Amino acid sequence: MPNLDEDKGIVYCNTVRLGNWYEASKLEEYKLNKFLEQMKTGNLMLARFRKMTENLNRPTELTQSSGSIGFGAKISLLAPHVPASDPPVEDKKGVLLGGRISSTEINYSQDLEDGCAVVALSELAPMERSTFVITSADYCNRDGEQLKYNQEFLLALSSSVEKKKPLYLRYDPNPIPGLCGLYPLYLSKHYVSNTRWRILPVQSANITRFEQEGKPVMVNQDIIINHCATNVNLGVNVGTWVMGFYGKICTPLMKTCLDVYGKELPNNVWQIYIPIAS
Repeated sequence: MPNLDEDKGIVYCNTVRLGNWYEASKLEEYKLNKFLEQMKTGNLMLARFRKMTENLNRPTELTQSSGSIGFGAKISLLAPHVPASDPPVEDKKGVLLGGRISSTEINYSQDLEDGCAVVALSELAPMERSTFVITSADYCNRDGEQLKYNQEFLLALSSSVEKKKPLYLRYDPNPIPGLCGLYPLYLSKHYVSNTRWRILPVQSANITRFEQEGKPVMVNQDIIINHCATNVNLGVNVGTWVMGFYGKICTPLMKTCLDVYGKELPNNVWQIYIPIAS
């Protein structure tokens, strides 16, 4: 029986002298062999899902700190004041920024790559898909230096930095229609102006942002993440939840949302979320 390049089944013409029972048994044998071959090569959807889960949900250790944060640190970005479920639950708040693989992308890749969307995840445990590294936005090696308010930086996926192929958090203000959809943020291997970010302090009645410029950024405190190229703030679209492989995910929002007093709304507030050193 010749090998078929594509799974089109076995078709017998009228000149073949085989009974229907024998033809059916040969078809079942062919399907079984095809299934075993796909299982060995990892082409089954279940095998792809398991590989993706292994890559994306691998636990990570974030940088230990109880004060300021610096370049080269492994962090997660937490939006602590937004609902973590749909519909909202009173005692369940907080989502992490992380990468996503769609049902189409899993067919050819089971790891986060260039072009994968970034969403808000309800799982607060640090994993590979939600761990980023703060890197310098200029051509200097600033690892170990303190990150300061209004200082430009890049956010690179931690696993991609270890592979020497960094993927940066990117926002394009004028994307190609139909390609962006619900997800304005994505991972990009290109280091351009649209991958630059800065941290601003939350507005307060006691002190202005101008007075806090140049001070070190503290962990686990409310901050505003601003996109340098467009001057809009990173947020969470709490009204848009979609289904993912591991449950519902929330879509990010690139918009400065202010109340009547000119203060950012809770969906624009973030924290550099890392464990407190004991």
